[in-house]
Amino acid sequence: MIYVFIGSQINILKDKVNKLICKLGINNIINYDFDEVEFIDILNELNYVDLFNEKKLVIVNNFSFKKLNTNEENSFIKYINNDGDNILILKCKDESLDNRKSLIKLLREKCTVEEINNMDYKSLHEYVTKLFKENHVNVTYNQVKKILVLTDGNVDITLNEVDKLLMYIAPNNILRDEDIDEVVSKSAEKEMFRLTDAVMSKNTGAMFDSFKILLSSGVDSTVIIDFLAKQFRSLYQIKILIKSNNEYEIAKKLSLNSFVVKKMIDNINNFKEEEILNILYKLSDIDIDIKVNSLDKNKLLEMFFLNI
Repeated sequence: MIYVFIGSQINILKDKVNKLICKLGINNIINYDFDEVEFIDILNELNYVDLFNEKKLVIVNNFSFKKLNTNEENSFIKYINNDGDNILILKCKDESLDNRKSLIKLLREKCTVEEINNMDYKSLHEYVTKLFKENHVNVTYNQVKKILVLTDGNVDITLNEVDKLLMYIAPNNILRDEDIDEVVSKSAEKEMFRLTDAVMSKNTGAMFDSFKILLSSGVDSTVIIDFLAKQFRSLYQIKILIKSNNEYEIAKKLSLNSFVVKKMIDNINNFKEEEILNILYKLSDIDIDIKVNSLDKNKLLEMFFLNI
């Protein structure tokens, strides 16, 4: 049997393969990196029968159909048509498959092909909730939401943090809000987004809290200015696009994470279009005052926060 998993979500791919390995119950597992092995060697391994006739599970990481030449494709077609007892799992890094090819048509007909699509906020929330429940942990909607906020909705980072939480709360399997605060990583980048959230929601106290944390972490004020300007440019674009586009269309047009778009949409009513443009002009003026007039960058940012 052949299983093909396609997608760039590393941790979801890993989770699916691990569950499949448990389900198959095969102990003789052989791993290959497709960047370091010839495809013919993989097929030879699958066709080879050892002295004890033990069933094998061959896992190929970083696989790509695009790297197969014509002879290799024909050899693979022959193997599929004469599939033996051994199991092959291909962890494919291609973004999509060319369904016009005979090999791909045969794979879809005779094998298991699963395409792992990028998750939006709702799908990731549901997936994380399911992971906790599978591990017999009661988790609330707001606890999962808090984890996603802290990880900026990045799928791989989120699942890494969930793994850490599951290990941290074992064996009691009771998740508290304090556990999330203790375990989920807090980086300067995440603090940047918390500062952005505070600015977007016009929460002055939270702005200064995040600002102090960033300065103590060694982040320069000019970096913060550039980051805020980028966020407000995106906010302005979203405010224009939301008039005739949905959340998914906006994310695609601006090449932004759908989670980021969702958060910005929640804040667009806090600012008029003219107000956003004025903020962008202010940030530009602050940048000039720092670089040309050598004014105190920290004081300028503090004044910006007070007047937002």
